[in-house]
Amino acid sequence: MEHEAYIANVIIILFSAVFVVSLFRALNVNSVVGYLIAGLLIGPHALAFITDVETIELLGEFGVVFLLFTIGLKMPMRRFQVLRRYVFGLGLMQVVVTISVVSLIAYFFSYAPASALLIGSALALSSTAVGLQLLSEQGDLAQKYGRVSFAVLLFQDLAVVVLLVLLTTISTPEQDLFEALSAAGLKAAVVLILIVLFGQLILRPVFRIVASQKAEIFTAVSILIVLLTSLATDAAGLSKELGAFLAGLLLSETEYRHQVEADIQPFYGLLLGLFFMTVGMNIDVHGIVNQAREIFMLLGAMLLVKAIILFGLCKAFKIATGSALRAAFLLAAGGEFAFVVLGPAVDQKLVSSSTAQVIYLSVAISMALTPFLATFGKWLSERLDLKEGDSKLASSQDEIDDLRNHVIVAGFGRIGKMICRLLADRMIPFVAIDNNMNRVLEGRARGLPIYYGDATRDVVWKSLGAEKASSAVVSLALPKTTLRASLMVRRKFPNINVSVRINDDAYVAKLTQAGAVVVKPENFEPSLQLASSVLKDVGTNDAEVSQIIESFRRSYAGQEDPEKPDLQKPA
Repeated sequence: MEHEAYIANVIIILFSAVFVVSLFRALNVNSVVGYLIAGLLIGPHALAFITDVETIELLGEFGVVFLLFTIGLKMPMRRFQVLRRYVFGLGLMQVVVTISVVSLIAYFFSYAPASALLIGSALALSSTAVGLQLLSEQGDLAQKYGRVSFAVLLFQDLAVVVLLVLLTTISTPEQDLFEALSAAGLKAAVVLILIVLFGQLILRPVFRIVASQKAEIFTAVSILIVLLTSLATDAAGLSKELGAFLAGLLLSETEYRHQVEADIQPFYGLLLGLFFMTVGMNIDVHGIVNQAREIFMLLGAMLLVKAIILFGLCKAFKIATGSALRAAFLLAAGGEFAFVVLGPAVDQKLVSSSTAQVIYLSVAISMALTPFLATFGKWLSERLDLKEGDSKLASSQDEIDDLRNHVIVAGFGRIGKMICRLLADRMIPFVAIDNNMNRVLEGRARGLPIYYGDATRDVVWKSLGAEKASSAVVSLALPKTTLRASLMVRRKFPNINVSVRINDDAYVAKLTQAGAVVVKPENFEPSLQLASSVLKDVGTNDAEVSQIIESFRRSYAGQEDPEKPDLQKPA
């Protein structure tokens, strides 16, 4: 009977997920909301089709693990290094300032210092699963606000080990805090070093061996590596997600990463959906009704305080207003860490069960609201862009100051859009420019880093960080303009490898003599040739380039007009 009950639960979960998520997609509502609503409906606090949530939660946690692994695969080490300033600068400040402010507010409301610190820690961190899923689904990880948000979430995962030790010490005052932190830090450092050594010395030989075996063996080894590294960091007091991210980061430097990503994709998509459904299952509708005033007061205060703090810190780090707003609203909600610490806190009588219930429900609701908060942040940033003139290149400098080895795309027509889509999919930093304001507004409405400007002027290219760029794609409407822009870039910025799309034979010889890679016809395949050239310029080897281009070609094979890709469609 128990076996039949499990099968029935699986059927209910799959049916509700397919029905509700499909309905929400048809209504153009984010799939995360669909999963949350589906979980709420079938969970123990609504229709009660599912009552054993713990087993499903365990599986759902691995959805977040596989998500972080996949993101690591898409982010080679050289691109991760660009984020160090935000990870250990902005991320650190966000955690410290938010915990301090929220703890002081809790203390002001007569909570004991230990209880106030615990509440501050529980509310300070955001949901890695929800935030990264939204960024990944919308193709925004390559955008400025996406990189900033990812950096903050990554540091929050690193901070978990310190916070857990700190909170454990609070509950057992006889334990020495410095000794506990030192022991935990040493243990975590040893495990991280072992994972890095394992990745650099063993991963490539292992995959070289299994690549010649059956496909299911390759898949099994990929899953095994994810599980082993995540469990290793979990045993060291770090998050499982951090271990999975490290494994992906190490595999991103190998020639096997695209096949691994393809093998992992179905698992993480299904398991991540389960995770969001379990969050929905744990939302107690009756509890919300009974404690509505307390819950919504805490919810509003948490969202407001966290958004203001992160926005202020982003501005202190010279991040443009639009990107700062989007990051602040995306990360304003609470996260899974609150669920981890509330149970033991109640057992230790640091927090009452009624307070824990209010915090728990406030965090769960905030996670459910995150897609709407992200949409509002995007809408608000667009309104400010129009009012402040941020779409003009001169006022966008803060947004591109930190770019290194990025790609500049001149022209946001059919070919330019295709190139931008491919770069965003691979998390390769880029910036685009066009002198057609309608195209600029269209691109910015989709969250893309596109600005208004004349591509033939060297001062404009300097503003785009051309002196630090690695590659450029020139795809302008007029052949003469294309020639002028390309020759100027080759002359003024010899560090940039230039790829050009042009449809006039008269200009091909001059461009080739200047050292540009020229693609002549104007259709889908030449845009992939341009993309291939750009990928090689940013350090991608030939085998990887072939895999990426073929994957991209397949992903648009069914479109009626492949020259007009849906920039919102995930690859």
